[in-house]
Amino acid sequence: MKISVTPRPTGRRSRKPGVDRKPRQAYSAKQLERLEAEFKIDKYLSVSKRLELSQALSLTETQIKTWFQNRRTKWKKQMAARMRLAQRQGLLPPHLYPALPPIPPILGPYYPLTPPTHGHIVPPPPLLTPMSPPDPPYSTAHDPATS
Repeated sequence: MKISVTPRPTGRRSRKPGVDRKPRQAYSAKQLERLEAEFKIDKYLSVSKRLELSQALSLTETQIKTWFQNRRTKWKKQMAARMRLAQRQGLLPPHLYPALPPIPPILGPYYPLTPPTHGHIVPPPPLLTPMSPPDPPYSTAHDPATS
């Protein structure tokens, strides 16, 4: 009798065999305090600031960079949750949180360029063709030909 074992999916991506991963970094309270203070000042670090922090905190530049990436992700999630809560509680005026509908297929490539539609489907803007005459230039100078 032959028994076959099928690995169960764990929800994580599988790694190449033989590729080891570094253990998770445990930051000290002092390191976290400094990293949070720097994050409060600026969400994105310059290369020189990253080097300075890595030397001051005895961490690699990659660890500093990764911490900031993860912290920005956490910050964005927190901000989105606060906005949703404020919206539910009616603390924000409607223009600060436009209710954008799902992207209809017809609007796909134009969607970022269109204003909020508030639930109405708006056709995409007309495309300029080579046959379209250009708009006349705006000028405050007097043109005798148009007088």
